[in-house]
Formats: sequence, structure tokens, C-alpha cells
Amino acid sequence: MEATALVTDGENNGLLAALSKVPDRRDPRGIRYPLSAVLTVAVCAVTAGASSFAAITDWLHDLDEHARVRLGFSDGVPAGTTMWRLLIRLDPTLLATVLAGWLHTRARQPSPPPRRYRRVIAVDGKTLRGARLVDGRRVHLLSALAPPRGS
Repeated sequence: MEATALVTDGENNGLLAALSKVPDRRDPRGIRYPLSAVLTVAVCAVTAGASSFAAITDWLHDLDEHARVRLGFSDGVPAGTTMWRLLIRLDPTLLATVLAGWLHTRARQPSPPPRRYRRVIAVDGKTLRGARLVDGRRVHLLSALAPPRGS
């Protein structure tokens, strides 16, 4: 069985880098938070089970300071209304295209591809019930699996 590529700090084709390709149409004078960071938080939070703008914002506020800085939130994090305003103005087709392209780079092609080949990537996110960090935040897990030949 082929080893799965790990998502690590040093990889150049990470989710944050992929989402930086989404054009930011905001007025540059009012930008306080990087769009790619907001989108990365939204994608990770939804994958972990967030189903509302408030839940996405809660997920962001649960991140530790190191994770926030790595994402680009050096001067605090956006409020729930800011997250809502940014996310409702996105082009969903463009965002889906960027995310599908990133997932496509994460999955390895079998060689040669079968005649009727369909790429399948299974994504799952969980919040561990009863597991808490020392400061009381909950533990979140995310996994993505690209089974060989779509099976």
C-alpha cells in the first residue's frame, strides 16, 4: 500500500496557500484580516462540524495563539459579524473550484489511470467528546483519505 502524503508545516501546497488564490475584492483600506485565513478557518471549522457562522467563529476563538498567528491573525481575530459579512459575499463556485483543485493535488493518481476512473476523497472531522486541553478548549480531529482507485 502506498504511503499517504502528510499535511505538514513545511508543505508548499497547503490549504492556506490554496485559498490565497481566491481573489479578495474588498477595499484595501478596510482590510484587517487576510481573506485566506478567514477561508481556511471556515473550511476547517465546517469540516470539524460547525454548521453556522457563530459556530465557525467559536471554532476560531478556540484556537490557541500560535495557530492564530500561523494563519495570519496577528492583531486579534474577527468578530462573528465580520466572519458573516466576508463569507456571504464569496462566490461559492469559485471557492468550490479552488478547494477541489487543492484536494486534487493531495490525492495521488494511480498509474496508468483505469479507463473509468473517478477520484474519491473521504473527509471527516470530529470533536472528541469529553477530551479537553488544559485551558478547557475542546480537541478537534480532521482526516482526509484518498483510497486507491476510488474504492
